[in-house]
Formats: sequence, structure tokens, C-alpha cells
Amino acid sequence: MVLAPIAASIVAAIGVGAKPCGSAAAGAYLYQADYGGGTLSEIDPRTNRVVRTRHVALAPCGVVFGGGSLWVEDYFDDTIVQVAPGSMRVLRKIPVGNSPWDVTYGFDAVWSSNWKDGTVSRIDASTRNVVRTIRTGGTPACIRTGFGAVWVGSQGGDFIFRIDPATNRVTRVRVGHNGELCVDVNRTGVWVSDSAHRSVTRLDPRTNTVVATVPVPGSPADGVRGPDGLEWIPLQGSDKIARIDAATNRLVDTVRVHGFLFVVRSAFGSLWAGDFQGSTLYRIEP
Repeated sequence: MVLAPIAASIVAAIGVGAKPCGSAAAGAYLYQADYGGGTLSEIDPRTNRVVRTRHVALAPCGVVFGGGSLWVEDYFDDTIVQVAPGSMRVLRKIPVGNSPWDVTYGFDAVWSSNWKDGTVSRIDASTRNVVRTIRTGGTPACIRTGFGAVWVGSQGGDFIFRIDPATNRVTRVRVGHNGELCVDVNRTGVWVSDSAHRSVTRLDPRTNTVVATVPVPGSPADGVRGPDGLEWIPLQGSDKIARIDAATNRLVDTVRVHGFLFVVRSAFGSLWAGDFQGSTLYRIEP
């Protein structure tokens, strides 16, 4: 059952570097990683204009703000790049595992998921050193923190990984759909994009059990909870974003944007989605 659609509209189309990927808010600005151009774009949400652009990496995608810095994943260089917001100066490049897929911040640490060697790197945010390399036994993908744990998607298998930051111990959490690529963690639970199964699964983090599985009309990728309280999940390879209501665990509708979508982020009361085959970042008002 699809619920009645809720209005949403594109309010800005912003030209950034090639293949816009992940983004993060820091202070009064949004920082957009541009995978194809190796750049970070600083965007003023008051004007929807790029203030400055700096080259920071070979292939930046995941980006997060924490501990006063921006942390950018460089897929080709096997590093996490520390960038100062404001000046956008590169402070340090930290070697991690092979082909980092994503980066997150939590528990006074930066966490990198390295899919080719199956590891997660834990970086001390103050010393900027890798303090632990955690073997998952799988192919880690998107990574988030919440509910006292680090949650890691898997590019293959029917499970995701849950890491205890106190012990660095890995627990496999079974989802059951053999393609649990990305995770979004918020107060409503852990949402897993099951790309091969064309569905989004909601987990209860208290019990590590499935609450609901919601079919979607495409391959779900890297989504987020929007300011409207809905889950916004891009359908990879299409121009659509699926919206799911956590109160009913049902698909509300799909929002048509443009281009090839992969990542959606929430900041400044809006959703931000880039055309991964182009150079445009779209701002969407829910």
C-alpha cells in the first residue's frame, strides 16, 4: 500500500564538481564532496551558491563533521582526509584500509569502512592515528553510529555488522536479503537498504531483530531521515527517492529529482541529493 503523497519540491540546482556524492553540515555551510573532481565545495545555504571549492582528495565521497574537523573518505588513495571547515585547508591524510567506502564520527573517533580488505579503521580524533583495525569477515560499505554502537552495511551477504566501541567486537546482525549495502541510524531504529532485494528493512537496535521490510520500486542506496520525519532513500541508478513513514513502516511515495542518484543527506531543513553522473546538487524542500 502506498500512502497519499506529501508535497516536496526542488528549490535549487547548484553546480558543483563532477559526480557529487556525500555532504555534511559544519557551522553555517554545507560541504559537498565531488567524487569525479576530487574537490570539496563549500555551499552557503542562505544563497544556494558555492562559496569556494578546494581540491582535497583523488576521489572523495563520504564526508562527516566531528571533533571540529571535516573527515573525507578518499576511495582511490586509501586515506581519510582531515579538512578544516572554513579555510578548507587539508590538515592531514590518514592511511586506512584498502578502498574506504564511507566514513563516520562517534565515540571520540573517526570510523572508516574499507570494503576491499574487509576492515573498519578506528581513528583517534585527537591524535589522528589509526588505533585499531577491525576485521569484519565481510565487505563493509556504508557506516554510521548510534544506539551505543557502530553500524556497517555489507556489499554482500544477508547481514550487517554491529561494532561495540568499548571492545571493538563485531557482531553480525542478520537481515536476510543478501545485499545490505547501506544503513541509516536515527531514533526510529536502524534502516538497511537491501539493494539486491529492492527493499528497506527496519531493525530494532535493542534486540537486533527485523521490525519491518518495506518494498521499494528500485535499488535503495544511501539515505537519511528527513526533517519531515520520513526516511528518504535514493533509488540507485534512477532519478527517484523513496519516502518511508516510520509510523506505519510503509512507502509514502517516490520523489522525482534528476540524474543518477546515490546519496541523500539532510541539513538546514532540506534534503540534498547529487546527480552522480553529472555535476548538479539538488536542494529539496520536504
